[in-house]
Amino acid sequence: MGNLRKLREKKKLSQGQLSIRSGVNLQTIKAYEQRTRNINHAQGDILNRLANALDCAIEDLLEDDPASRV
Repeated sequence: MGNLRKLREKKKLSQGQLSIRSGVNLQTIKAYEQRTRNINHAQGDILNRLANALDCAIEDLLEDDPASRV
């Protein structure tokens, strides 16, 4: 389970509620949670809106990327 979903569920928000709170498209949120889109490559504005809606740091939304480890 990704960080976005964990943070959203901790706040007891549905994907739709998060979409309304953040102003981020519902399909975009679904894609990040299903990992069909990489949240680490999201635009700064989207990350900022999600972080504000979830009352967390942008870094909390980012996923650990095993490909970046050496």
